[in-house]
Amino acid sequence: MLKYFNNKLITTIEGKHSKEEVLQILVNLIRENSDILDNETDFYDNILAREKVGSTGIGMGIALPHARCENIKQIVVAVGLLKESIDFNSLDGENVKLVVLVGAPKKSTKEYLSLVSDLMRAFRNPKTRTSIFEAGDKQELIGILAELKK
Repeated sequence: MLKYFNNKLITTIEGKHSKEEVLQILVNLIRENSDILDNETDFYDNILAREKVGSTGIGMGIALPHARCENIKQIVVAVGLLKESIDFNSLDGENVKLVVLVGAPKKSTKEYLSLVSDLMRAFRNPKTRTSIFEAGDKQELIGILAELKK
C-alpha cells in the first residue's frame, strides 16, 4: 500500500472549504506534482459522479473518494489533512478531517479495489486515526502514513 503514497501528493489544507473545493484541491495537487492525469477535468467529474452514487465519507472523520477513469496512467493517491473539518455526508454523520483521494485507470480494477480495501482497514485503527488527526504539519503526516502497513 505504501508504494502508492508520494510525499508531493500529501498536504494540509488550511481554511474552510466545501467538499467539492477539497476534491478540486487534491485533483490540482495531482496535476501539479505528477504526470499521471491526462485530463484533470474528466477525473474530477468522475470523482463527483462517484459521490452522487453514495458518499465516500467512511466515518470516523475520514473520506475515501475514489474513481476509475480512462484518463489516468496509473493508480494515484492524494491525501489532504483538513485543518477545518467539513461535511462529507459521512455514514456516521461526523465531519471529515482526512480526505484520501484514489484514482485508477479503468483496467486496474483488482489492484484499485484491493488498495481501497486496505486503506479502509488501516483507517479503522483508532491509534492511527488519532495520530493522523493530531499531525501538526505535512512532514508529521507523511511520517504517520509511512507507518501504515504495506
